[in-house]
Amino acid sequence: MRSRYALSRVETRLFVLALVTALWPAHARADWIVSAFGGVAHTQSSTMDLSLPLQGTELTLTDVAYRGESFQSPQYYGLRGTWMPNGHRWLGIEAEWIHTKVYAEIDGPVHARGTLRSVPIDATIPLSSIVSRLSMSHGLNFILANVSARHGFGPMDATGAHRLVGVVRAGAGPTLPHAESQIDNVYFEQYEGGGLGVQVGGGMEFSFWHGLGAIGEYKFTWASPEIEVAGGQAKIPSRTHHFAFGIQYRF
Repeated sequence: MRSRYALSRVETRLFVLALVTALWPAHARADWIVSAFGGVAHTQSSTMDLSLPLQGTELTLTDVAYRGESFQSPQYYGLRGTWMPNGHRWLGIEAEWIHTKVYAEIDGPVHARGTLRSVPIDATIPLSSIVSRLSMSHGLNFILANVSARHGFGPMDATGAHRLVGVVRAGAGPTLPHAESQIDNVYFEQYEGGGLGVQVGGGMEFSFWHGLGAIGEYKFTWASPEIEVAGGQAKIPSRTHHFAFGIQYRF
């Protein structure tokens, strides 16, 4: 298996590629903003499909709960680059990387319907009776191209930009989950493509010194990655609320 160091370089290269692609018209006069943020992410309960052919297990699991552990290593974080064409500062074209985490609450009850170890089942059972671990702790990573609409409020700074700016944004792009699973004492982890992810959200930017500023925002992301697990596959719809805060630099 490739080292996590090597895989982290893959993450970085993918983000740089998304940044270059989304912000391609660099020859035009424009304003630019680079942002970095942390925060808290909460993934709603969802219905998971679990397929373990070697066990004879084909299940639909409802009411699967998740936790995010946003402040535990590896921490929740995001990076974003914004290009604003000169004369259209209300418009932003963006590339964004969001590293959020999803841990299934294996000690919680779920309703299982289907076949468990070749035996039909339609009952509420602990998720731990099926899996020992199921998570995306090195990230359900979003690689997004966004469009944002911006509106300034109040006084302007020396560059003619508003010190307080409201922003709404929407975007879409591929996801790159790093999944970890343990089933019947078999542990499995890997990076893989997770299909399309989308986000909508909004927030405020406050510029306080020579282009340096602070940001606070809410975002909602949706993805439904189908990941490989020990002995099979799992499809995990992930609807996540993000409350983010961080810093930015405008130039």
